[in-house]
Amino acid sequence: MRINKQNLWLLINTGIILMIAAIFLVLLETVVPKEPKDFLFGKVIELRNETDVERAPLTGGYAIVDFKAEAYAGSTFLGTVYNVKIKNSYTYSEDDDFGMIELLVAIDPAGKVAVQIVQLNQSNWTVKGIQRYITEKYQGILYTSVSSIPSFDAADLTAGVTATDSTSSIKAIIQKAIDIHFDLIIDDPLVTIYGEGYVITEDTTFVPSVLVKKREIVKNASNVDIGYVYTLTGIGDYDNGQEIVSGHSITLKFAFNVDDEVLGVIIPVELYGHTAGNRLTKIQNYVNILVGKNASEFAAALANPGDIVSGVTYTKDLVDILIDALVDEVN
Repeated sequence: MRINKQNLWLLINTGIILMIAAIFLVLLETVVPKEPKDFLFGKVIELRNETDVERAPLTGGYAIVDFKAEAYAGSTFLGTVYNVKIKNSYTYSEDDDFGMIELLVAIDPAGKVAVQIVQLNQSNWTVKGIQRYITEKYQGILYTSVSSIPSFDAADLTAGVTATDSTSSIKAIIQKAIDIHFDLIIDDPLVTIYGEGYVITEDTTFVPSVLVKKREIVKNASNVDIGYVYTLTGIGDYDNGQEIVSGHSITLKFAFNVDDEVLGVIIPVELYGHTAGNRLTKIQNYVNILVGKNASEFAAALANPGDIVSGVTYTKDLVDILIDALVDEVN
């Protein structure tokens, strides 16, 4: 059976169209970015050699660097990608039990950082602001610039409130990924306070109280006393920006020298049950007022903290209770 010229051209054109469509589909799959990981580098990438970094706690909120992986386009290494997650109380809908932020943080060999959103479940009047914050602040910047990014209010102006907690938490977890990548994290904050080679042992003569849980003695490598550390834990209310939450604890560690002066105050994030991010920073700044002071000077030093504790009144009240218990113990 012979095919007439019109049908032959029709078959040829159909074949050409099918071939173009096939090429287009291949390009769509291999060249055109369509997933968050692809937009980190502006091309379709493959994540290889995934490695767990931190494990999320079973209960409560958290901010973790979940895993890291190597990004490749074919055989070309593009950089390292960190998956970071924040679980908090800022929910998009009242039907949600908690809020979640999941991001991909890419660091290329030149030290430039890019961030893409995987999941964003936060208060509905902050979502657009958070998206703008990430898009405007974290695309192709040097890793050394992240620490100097100013606070960002993500609230919808019509909401009539401010919202820096989510963006502060985002900045902090991005910085943590950077610190892990460049090995900048000091795992033991007491090293910064007492120096390398210190030895800490529990004071077995100390009798714990309801709030003051432990006293530890610190010696240097030559076995000479250089200070002591008190650990305090209390339960109290806090304001999460939407409501007052009760029944959550915080832990503080006060490090003293042998002259009974505060060298530093550590707030372990994993033991901090109140709102983290910018609010935790305010509490840290508040207790830092006590550095260089002895117990008899605490009350005067904290008498007029000013705006340093705005928005964290309930947590500050709990901190003040812990500080009073410490003063009673030290005196």
